[in-house]
Amino acid sequence: MSTTRTVSKNFISLTIADFLNNALAFLAIAYLARVLKADGFGKVQFAQAIMVYFLLVVNQGLSTFGVREIAREIINVKTYTNHILTIRLFLSLISYIILVLFVLCINQSPEIKKLLLIYGFSLFTFSLTLDWVFQGIEKMEYVALGRIINQVIYVSGLFLLVKNWDQLLRVPAIRVVAAMMGAIILGYFFIKRGGVIKLSCDLQIWRQILKQSIPMGVSLIVIQLYYSLDTVILGFMKGVTVVGWYNAAYKIVLLFTGFASLFGIVVFPVLSRCYKESLDQLQKFVYQFSRLTIFFGAPIAVGGMILSDQIIRFVYGSAYQLSILPLQILIWSVFTVYCNCSFAFCLLASDRQKEYMYSVLTGAVVNLTLNLILIPKYSMLGASIATIVSEVITLGLILYYSRRIVKSIPWIDLLKVLGSSFFMGLVLYSFSGNLIIKVFIGIVVYLGAMIILGGIHKEDVKWLKQIIKAQRE
Repeated sequence: MSTTRTVSKNFISLTIADFLNNALAFLAIAYLARVLKADGFGKVQFAQAIMVYFLLVVNQGLSTFGVREIAREIINVKTYTNHILTIRLFLSLISYIILVLFVLCINQSPEIKKLLLIYGFSLFTFSLTLDWVFQGIEKMEYVALGRIINQVIYVSGLFLLVKNWDQLLRVPAIRVVAAMMGAIILGYFFIKRGGVIKLSCDLQIWRQILKQSIPMGVSLIVIQLYYSLDTVILGFMKGVTVVGWYNAAYKIVLLFTGFASLFGIVVFPVLSRCYKESLDQLQKFVYQFSRLTIFFGAPIAVGGMILSDQIIRFVYGSAYQLSILPLQILIWSVFTVYCNCSFAFCLLASDRQKEYMYSVLTGAVVNLTLNLILIPKYSMLGASIATIVSEVITLGLILYYSRRIVKSIPWIDLLKVLGSSFFMGLVLYSFSGNLIIKVFIGIVVYLGAMIILGGIHKEDVKWLKQIIKAQRE
């Protein structure tokens, strides 16, 4: 019950925060897409896609490593915090220098170069953010608060200071200021809880940390190939306007895949602890966790594909009609990400970061190859296909490596979820009405089909009651 109480408390804290964050982020995206038009919006997305790689140089898997080790040995929080913080600050300085050299070399417009240089200051705010510390000690309410403050400042700044396309450069400046405020809040609570922030430079400890974190860092870098390489290649080959249309669709997908990360953030410390204490408990937890993610992933993918036309019109307006087809394909990323989420975090929690790295690296190579082949001829359609194919391959490899730890995969539950989702899709396809009504009907039909097929078990109801009871206590 202690684990259930902790997980449910953290999950609800992050769910509320994530709902608010995603709502605000989506509002910001829709606002920028309309105010900046496809060209300006494309420039911002192009710059952000490039910045991801420089941010990952700073991370190097240090956040994931820190969460895992703090969850296992909470007595060493201060030691891990100060060493990882120092390493990240050092890497952020190196990364910004490389960014400046990169900007000087690329053949892009002055606006894009200025966007990159301003966004570059987020390298330092990222290195100072301590959300991973609170994740490790399973105090997600602090993580939630930091994220909400960050997003509220960002969205408020956009609405107050960005009124038309010629105020484009204010967007990254507002992003940096908002991130800094979020980092300051988390630093304040860390110190208030007895933590001490200071630079710690012990090269022997640095080597030990980086030896284990770098495989995770490589994995994070190549994962971003799925989410940003297509944008970068489209930007260089097809121009920023196409990037704007493509990312209008992709941002909707990322809105939903973000919830998979939410699940992972909550359970990762628990999985890390279970691996050290009880493999049997780890297997049970992963099985239950995978059933939960599959339950949500399939209907979102099917419903999103059927309703893509109305979703694009509702969010962006008729000017983004060309975003519909990419959304119909990319929305299946939600299904693949939700399927591999529990097994991927299981690999990381059980010291199998190299197997995880091999999986995502293979998918990244496939992604890069297909993007280079398909984008010149098929543009956004080619980029969408490349993303889905690479994610399916990655999913297969993660399941293959996970079989050594997790002995049981919920195949029967998967068939029931898919059956219910496709039945829901048929109903939505044949029904005419506005988007909100269709979403409501889809939820009702899906849940009804799952009950009829026996996809919702008595154990699920019991588990839900335990969570509710834990929250009351």
